[in-house]
Amino acid sequence: MKPVFENPSEVEKLVKEKFGFPSFIMMENAAASMAGFILSKNLPAVFICGKGNNGADGLAAARMLFSKLPVYVFCPAIPKTEEGIVQYEMAKNVGVPFLSETKLKAFLKSTDSKLVCDCLYGTGFHGEIKTEDKKILEAANNSKAFRLACDIPSALFFKADATITMGTYKSMLYSDKAKEVTGEIILTELGIAENLFEGQTTTGIYLLEENDMKLPLRKKQDSHKGTYGHSAIISGKKCGAALLASEAAMNFGSGLTSVVDLGFSNLSQFKVNPELMISKEFPKTTKAVLIGSGLGSFENPEVEKAVTKFEEWFLKQKNPACVLDADLFSYSKLPSLLKGLNKVENARLVLTPHAKELAALAELLGISKNLNPSEALENRIEIGKFFTKKYPKSVLVMKGANTFIAAKGIIYIFDKGCQALAKGGSGDVLAGMITALLAQGYSAQDAAITAVFRHGTAASEKGKDSYSLTPRKLISYL
Repeated sequence: MKPVFENPSEVEKLVKEKFGFPSFIMMENAAASMAGFILSKNLPAVFICGKGNNGADGLAAARMLFSKLPVYVFCPAIPKTEEGIVQYEMAKNVGVPFLSETKLKAFLKSTDSKLVCDCLYGTGFHGEIKTEDKKILEAANNSKAFRLACDIPSALFFKADATITMGTYKSMLYSDKAKEVTGEIILTELGIAENLFEGQTTTGIYLLEENDMKLPLRKKQDSHKGTYGHSAIISGKKCGAALLASEAAMNFGSGLTSVVDLGFSNLSQFKVNPELMISKEFPKTTKAVLIGSGLGSFENPEVEKAVTKFEEWFLKQKNPACVLDADLFSYSKLPSLLKGLNKVENARLVLTPHAKELAALAELLGISKNLNPSEALENRIEIGKFFTKKYPKSVLVMKGANTFIAAKGIIYIFDKGCQALAKGGSGDVLAGMITALLAQGYSAQDAAITAVFRHGTAASEKGKDSYSLTPRKLISYL
C-alpha cells in the first residue's frame, strides 16, 4: 500500500526544510517528469498555465520540450508567484511561443493529433472557477486532444486522460468526483525518494495495491469443509439479496453456507441453489453471520426480533464475527447494538454502507446531521476515523466509485472499482464475500480489504464499460 496525503504542500515544506532542498529543484524535477511523459507521446503540446506554481510547472516543462517537440503556452494572466515569474521569463527567453486565446482555441479545434496539458489551478484551489477559465477548459475538454493534468485536474472540471501527481498521492485525487476526471494517476518523484515524504508525517491514509489482497487460496491438503468455516446469511423480506450473498460466500471459500430463515422471509418463492443449506436457526458451527441484506423494514416487528436473535447469538460466542449491511442502517437502535457487540472479546464486525446508508449512519451515530449522500461520500475520511475510534472492533466499508475502508483509525482507499458494479445486488455479493472470509478466520480488516479488492477487480477485468454485468455473473468471476 502507498501513503496518501491530505496536506501535500505541508509535507513538501517539511521535506524542503529537513533536507535543504531549494524550491526550484523540486519544480525542475516535477517539470522534467511531466516533459518526459509528453515526449513519450510525441505529440504537439499546448500548456494552459495559471498564475501559481502549478502554472510554473507547465512553463518549465514547455521550456524543456522546446526544440524537441512543437510546444506552445497559453497564460490567461501573468504569473504572480516568485517561481512562476522566473519560469515565465525563462520560457520566453528560450523562445517558447505564447498563444493568444484565439490561437489556443484554433489549436484545440484542429483535427491534428495533439496534447493539451492543464496547469491552470493546483491543489490549493478553492471556491468557484472563473467564467473565462471555465470556457478555456471546456474548449480543452471538447477537443480530440490527449488531455494531461498537472498534479490535479483544474477545479476537478478539466477531464484528464491522465494526471501526473507530483511527489505524493493526494487524498483529493480519490474522491468520487475526482474519479470522473483524473484518468490514470501517475506518481512522479521530485528528486527525493517517496518513503522520505512518508517519514515526515503519519498520514493515516493508504492507497491499496494488489499485494494487500490475501485471497483464500487452499494450500492445505489435509482439510475438510469444516476447515473453511460456516457462513450464516439471514434471510428477510427480500430473500433474493440473502441468496446472492450466500452464493457469493460459497464461491469465495466458505466451507459451509446456510441461509437462515427465521420465519418471516419469502424464501419459499425462490429456487434455492442445492449447494446452500437452509436453516430455521443459527447452525451450531456458524463462524460468521450476515444480517441486513434484504432484511426488511423495522416497522415489521419480526425484523427487530431477528436482530435480537442475532445479538443473542453473537454475545454467546467466543470469537464472533458479522457483517452488518443494508437495512441495518435504518435501525434506530443500531448505536446501542454496536456498543454491545464491540464489548465482546475477539469480536470482528464489518459494516458495508453505500452513500445513502452512510449518510443515515452518520446521523444515527451523531457524527453529522442532514448529510446528503454526496456529502457523506466527501466526508468519508472524517466519518471513518470517528467511527472506528468509537467502535474499535468494527471496520467500516464505505462504498462508492472509490471505496474507503476505515479500520483502527486508518483509512484504506480502493480505486480500481468500476461503473459496471452499479447494479442492484452487487453490494450483496460483496457482503457475502466478506462474511465468507470472516468465517475462514480472517481479521475484520483483512476480510474487508481482500473482499473489496477482489470484488472490484473482478468487475473491472470483465470490462468497466459493461452494462451486462449481473451479480451472478460477478460471482462466477470471483
